[in-house]
Amino acid sequence: MRAFASLAVLAFALLAGVIVGTPAVSGASTAPWRLVYATEVEGRRGLDVYVVDVPGGTPRRVAGVAGLNDFSPTWSPDGRWIAFRRNPARGDEGDILLVPAGGGQTRNLTRSPGVADWSPAWLPGGRELVYFSMADGGLDLWTMRRDGSRKRRLTRNPGLDEYPSPSPDGRLIAFSSARTGQFEIFLMNRDGTRQRNLTRNAADDQWAAWSPDGRWIAFMSERDGSDDVFVMRADGARPTNVTRTPVLEESHPAWAPDGRLTFTRHGETGPIELWVANADGSDARRLDTVAEPVFAFDWRSR
Repeated sequence: MRAFASLAVLAFALLAGVIVGTPAVSGASTAPWRLVYATEVEGRRGLDVYVVDVPGGTPRRVAGVAGLNDFSPTWSPDGRWIAFRRNPARGDEGDILLVPAGGGQTRNLTRSPGVADWSPAWLPGGRELVYFSMADGGLDLWTMRRDGSRKRRLTRNPGLDEYPSPSPDGRLIAFSSARTGQFEIFLMNRDGTRQRNLTRNAADDQWAAWSPDGRWIAFMSERDGSDDVFVMRADGARPTNVTRTPVLEESHPAWAPDGRLTFTRHGETGPIELWVANADGSDARRLDTVAEPVFAFDWRSR
């Protein structure tokens, strides 16, 4: 990992442990975590959903159908359920499904033939999910109850709104939006009101993820010439590149239960790997519990 290139970034690195509430010391976490992730296993067609305990667990498949892609898995707040997107290996049409955390019978929550539904995220409390849908001819974010009832549209604009991330207290939702011509990170109230732009630049900014204390948002940005992970304040201030790897690409940031930052990393060749680092990007290391490529993932404490 390259050294930080400015005093501003260095200051962020020194303060990250205090501001973000994350350990700013070296050394891998020994806290027991549980990871759900989407991967493509050799010999099977399409993506499946796996669960593994970190460290030291053995991955087990909890959802998957040959020829279909199961993607964007996410834990319910109580850890009993996993919501995910299922769609054909070729094509965007798909639905949001629910499966018990230990595997078993899946439940289709959207049941919308010919419509694309994806990127589910649980609202705190576990009674509702927010997700993207093309229902009613839109490209917008919706909410629904955990049983698929009471669907309600939150956004209405010509651009694509996707990959929502609710704040830890559930009052706000960060999301990616292409309404300005390229993807930016937007923020809105839980009911869809007061939508505002947090990032403003000519490059794509995507995949927002709230820190556990609700003070910071991590996201992927191409503004420095390659896909890097940035961290900014929850109001959009102080966006800082914390990976800075021009020959590598990092994406899909997420916060581990102990407050560390995790993300996928890959080069022009080779697998998509899962990495963990301090909130300032220091002490980055690959998590070798998962040998397969990781395309999307979510964490919870065991």
